[in-house]
Amino acid sequence: PDRITIHLGVSIDKLEVTEGKDAPLMATFQESDLNIEADVVIGADGVHSYVRQHILRLPPARPTNTYVWRGSVDTNAVEDLKYLQAIEVFKTVTFGEIIMLIYFNFHPSVEGKVAWTFSCSPNDSSIGIEAGTTPLDLIKAYVDTFENPGEELQADYHEAKLVFENTNHPSDLTWGTEMVVVDLTHEAGWGGKGRITLVGDAAHSLRPVSGLGGSLAFEDAALLSRAITGDNSYGTIERRLRDFEAKRLPRCKSLSN
Repeated sequence: PDRITIHLGVSIDKLEVTEGKDAPLMATFQESDLNIEADVVIGADGVHSYVRQHILRLPPARPTNTYVWRGSVDTNAVEDLKYLQAIEVFKTVTFGEIIMLIYFNFHPSVEGKVAWTFSCSPNDSSIGIEAGTTPLDLIKAYVDTFENPGEELQADYHEAKLVFENTNHPSDLTWGTEMVVVDLTHEAGWGGKGRITLVGDAAHSLRPVSGLGGSLAFEDAALLSRAITGDNSYGTIERRLRDFEAKRLPRCKSLSN
């Protein structure tokens, strides 16, 4: 840890290779006098990765026209929601073909806390998403398209209404984001070049409801550390990075696409 320096509040701007064989990369930062020399640059800067788009010149993650909200509710505090604690792992509720609400039951160490994810793909003009739109707004808009909603639909709506009205952080209801995914079928593949590579969402962002984004990032870190710290038989650093990318691409592609 004493060899690690963390610089907060700065964003990378450019990378330059100084003169000489195996010369370090020189990173400069936006609106800052900070300059850092590095042997390797790893872009781990998320779905809207600057390293991906502006350093490596790769296609950005593409919009999916699907929006997602996330939150949680303490069912111990709401008598009419305690039955959700019986969910073994997750419960999925759909409202038509464009809305999906998933409830996740947590580990027993946080008994009673149920997480939820809500996604909507507004593929017709009757359902619109604007700034401040909440999941409940969208479910109500869907239910209102029926002259006589059935009992099951009304029960699902009532359940969702209770969950959202008692969610732990009300701001979660107005903070929806559009899902974006990296197209790993693109000819660039993983996209690393020279002594620059990508990990996590910068390399292979998935749909959040897959629940695999964090797991894949940990896998990236484990395999990249092995590649970089291996003995000299692994070859140059460039070769090690390309080998790492070649090993990761098939697995991530199978999950992403």
